[in-house]
Amino acid sequence: MKKGIYLLLILFLPSIPVNAFGAKYAGEFLALGVGARPLGMGGTFVAIANDLTAGYWNPAGLVQIRGRGVAMMHSETFGQLLNHDYISYSKPLAGPTTAAIGVSLIRLGGGGIKLTAWDPIKDRPYVVKETGHADYTLFFTYAAERGQNLSWGANAKLIYRKIADNSAFGLGADLGGLLSKGHFRLGFNLQDATTTLLAYDTGEKESILPTLKLGTAFQTEILQGNLTIVTDVDLRFEGRKTSAQRWLGNVSGDFHLGGEYTYRKIISLRIGSDQGHLTAGLGLMVKRFQVDTSFSAHKSLDNSYKVSAFFYF
Repeated sequence: MKKGIYLLLILFLPSIPVNAFGAKYAGEFLALGVGARPLGMGGTFVAIANDLTAGYWNPAGLVQIRGRGVAMMHSETFGQLLNHDYISYSKPLAGPTTAAIGVSLIRLGGGGIKLTAWDPIKDRPYVVKETGHADYTLFFTYAAERGQNLSWGANAKLIYRKIADNSAFGLGADLGGLLSKGHFRLGFNLQDATTTLLAYDTGEKESILPTLKLGTAFQTEILQGNLTIVTDVDLRFEGRKTSAQRWLGNVSGDFHLGGEYTYRKIISLRIGSDQGHLTAGLGLMVKRFQVDTSFSAHKSLDNSYKVSAFFYF
């Protein structure tokens, strides 16, 4: 299995673009996050990724799932402007090293794209047809423990974009790590570590520059339950400047803060701030089944609602 992972990384490392343009927001379709649980906590999950959304948030966290499982998510984002769906599967690997593999798929799509042409007689544009768009990202994840308190993981990912009559393919890789010490946890996820190339059928190319997600968490037992306080920061290197919460030169940072209280491993209450936008969520666990809901407020783009379901074998 390790040889297979190394081979995937070797194959994807040459995908670092030489002449491609590192475009701002080229990977924005991957920035919305997955799972109602982390999104209810303000998009903070890098340091505590311990469920079937770990392939997105931090591949190192996949090893914390001790059995097989499947997960699904559906979201109507920004006032039903976009449909956002997620499905994943993972299983542990037998062997001397505690390890796990997983596969997950994200789809983000919508309609309402009007293609126009110019009417020379009426001297104005007219609608030729109305079409849609969709982005598909397929993750292959491997994670392993390195001692009792340390784990690492990697993603190989394939991207397919369909925008009106044009399409693009992409290849990329993510690297993640988790460290736990007592009540504290630290995590990182270097998304698009190799710089992800997007090649369009028009012959044009652009690249998704790396994003470094850093997370910290504090966990403790209180009132017959578990309390978790989490903070994340997304560091980007594409010169976003004033569009980010903080910036210095070409480096920008967006911040996330969240909390979760779980009573007797049955019901969870969550609240957070996603780059200054209020989030909240609720979770219910019944034996091997778990369902989560979340709400995200946004003054400019309207509110978002997400529902996730997990089943562990």
